Amino acid sequence: MILKYSFPRMIFSITETFKTLFHMLLSKLLTLFSSKATYNPQLDRARARHHNLPKTENDKFYFLAHQNYRQACNTAQDRYADLAKTLRAVVKEHYASAEQNKINAIIISAIDILTSKASIFPDMDYEDVWYTDHYDLIELARNMGVGDETLPHWSQESNLYNRYLELRSADLVQILIEVSEEALIDGYQSGADVHKWFSYIAREALKSRKRISRYRRKQSESLYISCRGSSIGDWDKN
Repeated sequence: MILKYSFPRMIFSITETFKTLFHMLLSKLLTLFSSKATYNPQLDRARARHHNLPKTENDKFYFLAHQNYRQACNTAQDRYADLAKTLRAVVKEHYASAEQNKINAIIISAIDILTSKASIFPDMDYEDVWYTDHYDLIELARNMGVGDETLPHWSQESNLYNRYLELRSADLVQILIEVSEEALIDGYQSGADVHKWFSYIAREALKSRKRISRYRRKQSESLYISCRGSSIGDWDKN
């Protein structure tokens, strides 16, 4: 009886052991390949350099709050309310009703992530002006051709190291829409670091824009070559 049942059990045990080892190995390989696919030492160093740049000593909110804390809070709240209103209007205009709730939820999450570390903040004197010191947002803004590193509405801050970028509200709205569009494709995975995820999504949005730009350039070049070839052929016939 012992031999009758122990051998199948032993075979079953060995099979289960191999299955476990296989899944462990597969998991490690997937982690290895995914980390190598997304890990970029040069980008990490650039982010770290930007993060370590000197912060401003001319914080407009701080100075206003020092004089009138209630006014500073109300002003900041009004700026965020205006931004949210503009974002909702853009989403309503450009997205189907079925997608609106999803994209709005992503935008709210993005703003929460950015404001949790003061990576975006409004100007206290001008209603239509915002600032960011988020490296990946700045890179995306540069690609989009928006933003001003001279900070024309923040004369107290020389921005000597280009830590900050000034944005119009409409530009910030467009940037947040671009990032949220990318997040629709590659959403947040439970348990992941939200700040690293946001940086990744912003970088992917930048890469998507570069791919589209390259595709359009190639299409234009192909069209030019085709038209030029046709013109030469017509000239030969004449």
